[in-house]
Amino acid sequence: MQTDKVEETLGYRFKNAELLHAALTHSSIARKRGAPSDYERMEFLGDAVLELVVSLELYRLHPEASEGELTSMRAAIVSRRHLSELSTQFGWGEQLTMSSALEKTGGRNAPNVLGNTFEALIGAVALDGDFETARAVTLHLLGNSLRECPAPGYDNPKGMLQERLQAINGEPPDYEVQQLREQPPLFRAIARWQGRIIGQGEGTGKRRAEQAAATASLRHALFENSFFTPEEGS
Repeated sequence: MQTDKVEETLGYRFKNAELLHAALTHSSIARKRGAPSDYERMEFLGDAVLELVVSLELYRLHPEASEGELTSMRAAIVSRRHLSELSTQFGWGEQLTMSSALEKTGGRNAPNVLGNTFEALIGAVALDGDFETARAVTLHLLGNSLRECPAPGYDNPKGMLQERLQAINGEPPDYEVQQLREQPPLFRAIARWQGRIIGQGEGTGKRRAEQAAATASLRHALFENSFFTPEEGS
């Protein structure tokens, strides 16, 4: 178990290392010992923290969204499938302590195990620190997911943005994309129109970054009821 690597991906250093070890010790071990599983208890806590943090952030990001739309976006972000994909990306499955029986049946790559591990680690952070600490770690881990989640009605943000802008003067937006890091991959896209930046966003791929930039541009247009026009002399 290489806890340093886990702490590095979490962006958090534990004061009580036992909490981190417990979060990385699968309940299959506890069942063999006949004791309650701290892993499962932390998973319960982490699940609640994730729901609240993601709900608060989506509420802030999407003031135009209905309850049903917010619920749908939250479900996608905190789904077992999505959390397990992130756990795989961070290499957390390799750091788990589990029973030999579970390992032989592919437990380290099982989506339910990896998703539960994500929740257990968030629960451990909340216990080691406090809610604000767990919130910061959650946003660190899920920031891209929150930014990439399509806004209500924005199923094709790039197409919608292009259609709206070309309806004004026939000119489409331009995108500038740069890679911020290789592993895990992160890209930033800047959307420009008539020589001025109208939005920017980040994503795990170039296309997702461009979609995030288009979504940001559409949100600005929604809030301001207009698009930016070039500044004098720009």
